[in-house]
Amino acid sequence: MDDDKIKLSSRGSKKLGSLLDLKDYLISDAIKYRGGGQSQINQLRSDYQNLKVGELANLAGEGDQDAETAIKILKQAKKKLDKYGNR
Repeated sequence: MDDDKIKLSSRGSKKLGSLLDLKDYLISDAIKYRGGGQSQINQLRSDYQNLKVGELANLAGEGDQDAETAIKILKQAKKKLDKYGNR
């Protein structure tokens, strides 16, 4: 498997939904990109903070609850941006 591009499983793809374009980003970078902050990143399991979004989506698709939580945090980061903006 190529290290630069993540191959999503069908379940992983379903977990990401409309965020497929973020699959090759580190989860911490993707959360910040969507408006989240360090506090959201700190909620992730420490060994998951440096994984790519696609890797976490695949794990979530296999039933990994911590990976599922990471994807939920990523999705909620946009709500934080909408609510608080970039002040």
